[in-house]
Amino acid sequence: MGIALLVAMLINLWISYRMAKSIITPLRILNKATADIARGNLDGAINYRSLDEVGELCQSFEQMRLQLKDAQTLRQRYENNRKELIANISHDLKTPITSIRGYVQGMMEGVARTPDKEQKYMQIIYNNSVEMERLIDELFLFSKLDLKQLDFNFEPVNIEAFLRDCAEEKGYELESNGIQVSYIGSYPSQAPVIADRKRLQRVINNIIINAEQHCDRSKPLSWLEIVLLENETEAIIEIKDNGHGIPAENLPYIFDRLYRGDPARSRQSGGSGLGLSIAKQIIEAHGGRIWAESEENAGTSIFLTLPKVKPETVPETVNEADK
Repeated sequence: MGIALLVAMLINLWISYRMAKSIITPLRILNKATADIARGNLDGAINYRSLDEVGELCQSFEQMRLQLKDAQTLRQRYENNRKELIANISHDLKTPITSIRGYVQGMMEGVARTPDKEQKYMQIIYNNSVEMERLIDELFLFSKLDLKQLDFNFEPVNIEAFLRDCAEEKGYELESNGIQVSYIGSYPSQAPVIADRKRLQRVINNIIINAEQHCDRSKPLSWLEIVLLENETEAIIEIKDNGHGIPAENLPYIFDRLYRGDPARSRQSGGSGLGLSIAKQIIEAHGGRIWAESEENAGTSIFLTLPKVKPETVPETVNEADK
């Protein structure tokens, strides 16, 4: 009886040890991990390995911790970007505000004593107010795109007629700045594309503004070409210039939000660092692609694609309406 009792006690101790090792120990690990997460500490890995149900629970908890950590990292990156965005826009707005205040003060103090000088002051004030409006509009649009709250009105668009109009309109605007704008089309299919006219116009404008800001004034002629090509399923638009070009190490980042290859020059020329990022988000919302090719001192080409309307879905009146 004594031997049997001793054996029973040993078996009981062994079972208790196994239960403590397989259940109590991982529960303690999970309890500590839960407390760490509750305090916001997501760095403590759960290193318990087992093939039973408790081990699966620990692994699931570890996957949750990793996902929470990734979300925390992403949230912190967005917060840093938001702070940088506010700082950059605040800096960009300060310049025209300071200029407007200075010229208004000059007019109030009678510095502009002649009609010509007064007209010059008024023109400068107007130009700076337009720049402020553009910056605020750009920030608002970027925020709507970032939050996926921007509405699109997609419809079939005659892309040839659309780009011709863009080239003609921008040509008049840029001619006074010594930049020649032209349109070149090779689009035999004449297939409409699916696009939001207003948003697509914004994309073209942003790319052209970026090219204008980085044109090479040392060259005898600055030019910009809007080229239309196609493949089987897409219209391909190339907007190229003969400006300064983009260094190879900067090229992969030009569509990133707030990216400025040369911050000093960008601010001097009025760039907010959002134009190409906005263009990228709009084109991707269209189901298209956007990329850049460039050579220093030779120029830059921005390419974007738009999906064609499938022939069986094209309304019979679309071409006439667009023309």
